[in-house]
Amino acid sequence: MSVIVPEVRFSKFKDSWLETSLKDVCKIERGRFSPRPRNDPKFYGGDIPFVQTGDVTNSNGSVATYTQTLNEEGLKVSKFFPKGTILITIAANIGYCGVLRVGMACPDSLIGLTPNKKNNNEFLCILLNRLRGRIDYLAPQAAQKNINIEFLAPFKLKVPCIQEQQEIADFLSSVDKKISLLKEKYAMLDQYKKGVMQKLFSQEIRFKDENGNDFPDWKQSKLGEHLVEYKERSQKENEHEVLTSSRTGLMKQSDYYSEGRITERSNKGFNVIPENHITFRSRSDDRKFFFNLNTLGFTGIISTYYPVFKMKNEQNGFFIELTRYHKNVFGKYAVGTSQVVLSTTEFLKIKLEFPCLEEQRKISDFAKELDKKLELVSQQIEQTQTFKKGLLQQMFV
Repeated sequence: MSVIVPEVRFSKFKDSWLETSLKDVCKIERGRFSPRPRNDPKFYGGDIPFVQTGDVTNSNGSVATYTQTLNEEGLKVSKFFPKGTILITIAANIGYCGVLRVGMACPDSLIGLTPNKKNNNEFLCILLNRLRGRIDYLAPQAAQKNINIEFLAPFKLKVPCIQEQQEIADFLSSVDKKISLLKEKYAMLDQYKKGVMQKLFSQEIRFKDENGNDFPDWKQSKLGEHLVEYKERSQKENEHEVLTSSRTGLMKQSDYYSEGRITERSNKGFNVIPENHITFRSRSDDRKFFFNLNTLGFTGIISTYYPVFKMKNEQNGFFIELTRYHKNVFGKYAVGTSQVVLSTTEFLKIKLEFPCLEEQRKISDFAKELDKKLELVSQQIEQTQTFKKGLLQQMFV
């Protein structure tokens, strides 16, 4: 008999993991038929939580929220699972698992797993989520894939003793808590930045000069008075890295599209975008335009749909913050129907209020410091998630 042990484990555990089947570690019960039509007041709208497949799919292993409720009549035609039950999706997106944090009624598109006393629900949920691909493979190939208890009961998995299960679950829970706290920190810092930028650009708060005096009043002027267009074009294929300006930032086109796919057959004649230059997509489906600064550390090329320019006084970071504050202004100058276009000519005619150079610089420097803090927290989140991913690969067999 072969000894089954993970690559990484707590030192006090020496025994081999055991291969078993799901029916031997859990009581398996299917949810009951959910009443139709949806939102029928005869069944819905009461105080009883009614979990949906999507609630489990998006739960990241912990089902604490729900999108529907039942009344007592609805409960009679559904199945109620208590807190701590592992729910597993068996239709559409198959094999997603989550532990119930409160008792909920469940439809027939979910199966409830109640571990026996020798197994830990948190550990089994983590293990089953890792095996989701294998569970999905159980489903017969059909237009609408699904599985049932008959498929799940003999499903093979490897488990350690309950004490080791508990240790693994507790440790991974502490890692999840750290990730959650970092995400909360990022969200709070991001919200703080947005709030301060709102007050700065509305002039509710103002910086002072080096002598503690007020800066001059902001003056309205055309963007063309502050911006200069950069008109260099690429002279040959793949002269520089092809970039895309998205709603979330400027990035390599190979990173933006799946599997490194490049959308253009030829990139000769693309706009060149050097470092610290600004671009935006001049076409929009919803009259929203997003401006990005090239902080990638290299010169790139981008489709001619993306004009390239910079501030004459080099305060490009200030301009990015200015466009975020006035994000609803630019669409008013675009023309078209289903897809609108903001031409460079019309863009440069737009009038906005600008402070003096020194105040621009202070606003830009302040935003940069906050962006550095946000980037640091973002890196910590990514590093912790990578750490957890590595653990999951080594702590299970």
